[in-house]
Amino acid sequence: MDLDISYIEPLLDDWLEGLQLIIKAQEKLINATDEFYMPYIAVPIPIVNAIYKITEYLHLERDIRYIAIHLYDKFMCNYFWEKYKNTDSTQSSWSQICKSISSQSVLYLMSCLQLANKMNSHLNNLKIPQVLGILQRIDKKSVYTHKIIVSSEFKVFKTIGFRMPLCTPLNCIEILLAATGLKDTPRMQELTVDLLDLFYLQRKKIYSHLQCLIQGYIARNIEEKRSLMTLESNVLFLGASVILCGTFFLYIKSETVDVIAIKLSQLIDIKVNNIWDMANILLTMAIQE
Repeated sequence: MDLDISYIEPLLDDWLEGLQLIIKAQEKLINATDEFYMPYIAVPIPIVNAIYKITEYLHLERDIRYIAIHLYDKFMCNYFWEKYKNTDSTQSSWSQICKSISSQSVLYLMSCLQLANKMNSHLNNLKIPQVLGILQRIDKKSVYTHKIIVSSEFKVFKTIGFRMPLCTPLNCIEILLAATGLKDTPRMQELTVDLLDLFYLQRKKIYSHLQCLIQGYIARNIEEKRSLMTLESNVLFLGASVILCGTFFLYIKSETVDVIAIKLSQLIDIKVNNIWDMANILLTMAIQE
């Protein structure tokens, strides 16, 4: 996505307003008692690593990995909830469900990559022979066919309600870079993408540290945990934090960084201190890498 500030600026308020509505709806889902959604619960580090390696191997665009992470996380949460509502609570039945989900996880992951690729580049779809090739490399014990691939992709799409993410964290970063006048800053775009990759690999540690900074301790009850989850699910907050962290590597004057932080806070309607905290944690993780 190549964004021109002269093109984006007149649309920025409407775009942010629309995205805030999506974020609010997601927060409502997190707080609901008749639904199940815990952001990133289904994408531990091995899953993220697998997505990174597959997208690199297939030379897929960077944004596809973030779309796939979102889809896989959403699918697994919805799929688990469906099973939970329609299964008795005996230990043996849950054991069977877990085995079933685990045995199909690689297939579902590839279906998410297929959908992500179609959303990002409909002219360069991930072909079924490519999917079969990857599956055969990863899972030599199972047999996959053209029909299984098609059926799995439809199942994933149906389970997520036939809805694709309207905006990924990378989209948010690109828009916020344009809005803050940082789009053409040398190395900024490359830095933010690398930091975003790092975030997904260190997400659990990052949010654990963030919670300690904001609350002073690890969440002890469901309300505190849900409060953190609303921040975890906020792609604008993530995008703003990544951008602020990126400025630390570019020797930008501290006064200018302060102005950027305030501007980001105003754009996404999040406390500036929270953005600073997240950016500093990400900086620490980046230095340790």
